[in-house]
Amino acid sequence: MRPQMAALPPLSSVVKSNDVEDPVNRYVHRTLAYLFVRLIFKTRITPNMITLSTVVIGFVAGCAFIWGTPTAMFVGGVCLWAAAILDGADGILARAKNLQSEFGRALDGSADTLVALFTVFPAFYHIWVTYHNPYHLILMVPALGLTVMHLAVYDFYKESYLRGTRPGQSGEGHDADEIGETAEAARDEGPIIQIAMKYVLVPHLVRQKAVVSWLSPDAWRLSQLLHSDDRTAEIYRRNNVWPMRLWALVSLAPHSYLMAICAMLNRLDVYLFIRVFLMNGIFLVALIWQRHATSRTIEELVGAGAIEVSGTGQPLTL
Repeated sequence: MRPQMAALPPLSSVVKSNDVEDPVNRYVHRTLAYLFVRLIFKTRITPNMITLSTVVIGFVAGCAFIWGTPTAMFVGGVCLWAAAILDGADGILARAKNLQSEFGRALDGSADTLVALFTVFPAFYHIWVTYHNPYHLILMVPALGLTVMHLAVYDFYKESYLRGTRPGQSGEGHDADEIGETAEAARDEGPIIQIAMKYVLVPHLVRQKAVVSWLSPDAWRLSQLLHSDDRTAEIYRRNNVWPMRLWALVSLAPHSYLMAICAMLNRLDVYLFIRVFLMNGIFLVALIWQRHATSRTIEELVGAGAIEVSGTGQPLTL
């Protein structure tokens, strides 16, 4: 059993790198989540309890969207935003009590998926019954499909960035090449964890590898350089910090709070346009920028003798 910390550590030590968070999540969500953790740190509340509470709150938000009155929409928006804040609190509590694990990540990912299901489809329903606009129905397809792709790509670059810039540390979870080990490890963790691993985390990793390998094969190959030192970390951060901050704008947190704000204003149709046009515009800019950043990173790492390029063009650690 891992030892737990007697006192709550400072915020800076229990959150991810600021470089992988969007500004609202970094300065608002994490601060509020940390204050919540401070209140419950000495209690018996566990990270998994907080994770499951986000599902309940997300379900309430979805019910409010279906109800659809202006008051219900405001309540639904508040609930969705509260779920987004609590989504960070479980990780903070886990790090503070040294309880983080791959299984917790699987459960957290499952909770995120359920909250999305409980809120996105009711939101689409609300838009349709409010406006009866066929154009909205057309936009719902790319809004849903491309958001899934955005989240997978962001998660990949977040993991790569954390591994590449923190010598002696790793990211927050396994990558797609460890799928077999990941699934096998879940066998003794009970049915809930097994379901979360089998139907959420593993499919996410498979989808992530397929998408990133297609969009940027060099980035995928570079991600295999996981054991960084101070020299390679400086090179990686210098070339990738600003693309990473752009990727953060298409992560789950902006999706949640922008949708929550539009719901509170009873204008979920506005969020639909934001999701399809603005977020995909950011995604394309980030993708182009990242491809150039990856090329520069490989060139500098090769020049520094940190990696070599084999005959197949794959970067290898020395």
